[in-house]
Amino acid sequence: MSSGTETEPGGDPGPGDGRIAELRLSIDDLDRRIVALLAERTTVVRTLTEYKRDEDAVRSPGRVEQVVAKVRGLAEEHGMPPAIAEATYRTLIDELTRLQLDRLAERRRESAAGARS
Repeated sequence: MSSGTETEPGGDPGPGDGRIAELRLSIDDLDRRIVALLAERTTVVRTLTEYKRDEDAVRSPGRVEQVVAKVRGLAEEHGMPPAIAEATYRTLIDELTRLQLDRLAERRRESAAGARS
């Protein structure tokens, strides 16, 4: 018996296959838009990093909690489980913090190399 979400035995499409395909195309479009926005956010973070001088400024725990609280509220406004938004943003922030720390270390190496010249 088919659940309506898979191809029927013998290769015939199930009753929900057309809708599933349509929704998957919507998800693909959303993913393109989300990644474009994440890339834009990453560009802003990279620019911001050039103004930060130490690890404390990069890690900014108070700012992290401010952002997490904000996105939890936005998630609630949009009918999304806040825990999903929080987990997503904590991962995003962790990765962008790593990127910033790498850039900070790179700048320090460049500065040290320049001082030795």
